[in-house]
Amino acid sequence: MVALVLIIGWLSLSLVKIKLQNDIVNKEVVDLESKIENLEDSNSSLDKLIAYLKHPFFLDKEVRLKLNYKSPDEEVAFIYPDTSAKISSGSLNFDEQLARLPNYVKWFWYLMGR
Repeated sequence: MVALVLIIGWLSLSLVKIKLQNDIVNKEVVDLESKIENLEDSNSSLDKLIAYLKHPFFLDKEVRLKLNYKSPDEEVAFIYPDTSAKISSGSLNFDEQLARLPNYVKWFWYLMGR
């Protein structure tokens, strides 16, 4: 009778150990499957990026931007900034503009630390 109890106890402990190990392995499998899924998503997005970078439209755009390339049938217009424009005197006179502001606006700017 004692031997039967010992055998049943040993079998139940063995089953508990096997169940715990099975749970650990299943958790690792789920983690690895999620990592595989993330890597596959990353791989597909990288494949799309590579396909985009190899596309002739992208190459044409990059050549135009970085190497100032133009096709033979294309005309280019240069636009230069106007250097003859003078700064208006109204923007230079800060004290005069400050005097024109209402008092509540002055307090707002004072309290905001500006």
